[in-house]
Amino acid sequence: MRLAQLRYDNGYTSYLEVLYSQTRLFTAELTITQVQGTLFQALVNLYKSMGGGWVVEADQLTAASATKQ
Repeated sequence: MRLAQLRYDNGYTSYLEVLYSQTRLFTAELTITQVQGTLFQALVNLYKSMGGGWVVEADQLTAASATKQ
């Protein structure tokens, strides 16, 4: 996008090329965000499958032992 803006600023191309490059950049950024979301969801599923949730159980046990004292 920066290159397209420079070319436009120096009169080598039309503003349409700048708009087109901005559209492509936005699409790429959106794709990256979607892939990161998929990755994070996969990591959560992995942690769950490996016994995730133990922190919640440990907190409950700690709270239960604290109330007994």
